Amino acid sequence: MRTIAVVNQKGGCGKTITSINLSAFLALAGRRTLLVDMDPQAHSTLGLSNTQTAPARTMYDVFRAAAGGPDITITDITREVSDRLDLAPADILLSAIPETLAGTAGRENLLRRAFEDLDGRYDYVIVDCPPNVGLLTFNALKACTEAIIPMDPSFFSLHGIGKLFETFELVEKRTGHRIAPRVLVTLYGGRSPFVKAVVDEVHQHLAGEHFETIVRQSVKLAEAASHGVPITTYAPRSVGYEDYHALADEILRQEPPVMEELATETVARVEAPAARAPVVTSEGVVFTVEAPDASRVVLAGDFNGWNPHGGEMERVGPIWRKALRLEPGRYRYRYVIDGMWTNDPLNPAVHPSPFGGEDSVVVVEEPVLEEPVPEEPVPEESPIVMAEGDGTA
Repeated sequence: MRTIAVVNQKGGCGKTITSINLSAFLALAGRRTLLVDMDPQAHSTLGLSNTQTAPARTMYDVFRAAAGGPDITITDITREVSDRLDLAPADILLSAIPETLAGTAGRENLLRRAFEDLDGRYDYVIVDCPPNVGLLTFNALKACTEAIIPMDPSFFSLHGIGKLFETFELVEKRTGHRIAPRVLVTLYGGRSPFVKAVVDEVHQHLAGEHFETIVRQSVKLAEAASHGVPITTYAPRSVGYEDYHALADEILRQEPPVMEELATETVARVEAPAARAPVVTSEGVVFTVEAPDASRVVLAGDFNGWNPHGGEMERVGPIWRKALRLEPGRYRYRYVIDGMWTNDPLNPAVHPSPFGGEDSVVVVEEPVLEEPVPEEPVPEESPIVMAEGDGTA
């Protein structure tokens, strides 16, 4: 189980947006993911709540148990957001925890102990930290082995990054707990020479400790959060979708290789069929595309409202494959290969897209019911020829 704290003492840097959308993309990639909201402002909770119903139990109750409250664990408060994505919510009461636990021995290790009950339940735990370095943030740092530091490209952010790295060093020096931090540049405009200079400064002085992915400014990210959904479902054709998809892929590439998976992939490459234009089979309409270097390919089109969520294709060696049961009709579609929308290179049937470029087209025709062919009657006096040497008299 990988534990990642999303932390920065500076507000307005995209910390919560990163927590929400990274979690959503990890879940979309098939990883069981838990997002833990440790911010009393509860913005991650709000950003994944498309209803007005307040959570009955929150992280406050989990910490309150250490001060003599009811014995409540993280699994008691988590709620399902979507397939493979759960949320441990927060509320304003969490701000009272530092005072409530004053004098409690080992209070900086409470979240780490709570995580011990989660081992085997999740592949990833993402912790959205509050915008300060206090007890709640220290709990997150002690409970996690990795940290993502969202940073908007500004002078004050650049100065604050150095202070945050000093905090990581202090934690390691005093407790022996080491955290692997990496900076993620967010809210990137790209037009100002100063902004580009800040990014260059990060890449120069934090070699190996920054993400290659840069998250561009996108109003769709804020709109998605205001609707209580991640960008994966709100705006699949946006730069915010592309950038957080790329961030998730970058994190997934750091997973340790499993020899059995590598062996399976090797066999699959040998047995993989060739890609071709969509074809109707007994499974339905089979879509295939060759993308040997891709980490994720999804299928979107008229049949799913152009929403890639749930359209993940299965990898078979260098070929990605998906079968759909489609009613007769004409459908436009595209493949989304590592966040890049592309039409089917093996299908010559295309149609201009209202979003630019061309969509591929597949036509599913009504099945033709053939009349059964009557069997020829066997003549009553037809001779029966027996095989030679069959022993019949």
